[in-house]
Amino acid sequence: MTQKEVLIVEDDANIREVLKLALDFEGYKVALATNGKEALETLPKINPGLIILDLMMPVMNGWEFVEEMKKHEEYKNIPIVVVSAYSERAKAIKCTEFVQKPLELEILLQAVSKHFKE
Repeated sequence: MTQKEVLIVEDDANIREVLKLALDFEGYKVALATNGKEALETLPKINPGLIILDLMMPVMNGWEFVEEMKKHEEYKNIPIVVVSAYSERAKAIKCTEFVQKPLELEILLQAVSKHFKE
């Protein structure tokens, strides 16, 4: 069985580390990016089955990241779980799932796991 890879795009170092530790513990391979620009640079190096995406980030925010990502045929169908305090603004992104901040880790883990069901 191949390891399931998740890309976390989150500018808050504490949240990023908690998510990484939780996903590592659940057996996922985790890649990290601190903003959308860094995430776009990371995509060619990995093969994520899912992206966990914050919206409000410096350099390139979540909306800009999705817009750029969708321009690439090889990335446009990667499921996205948006994690944000801005539920109304998150609806503008055609995401697969939305998890409200403040984050409940169990809800996020459930959202992630259902995308890797075999």
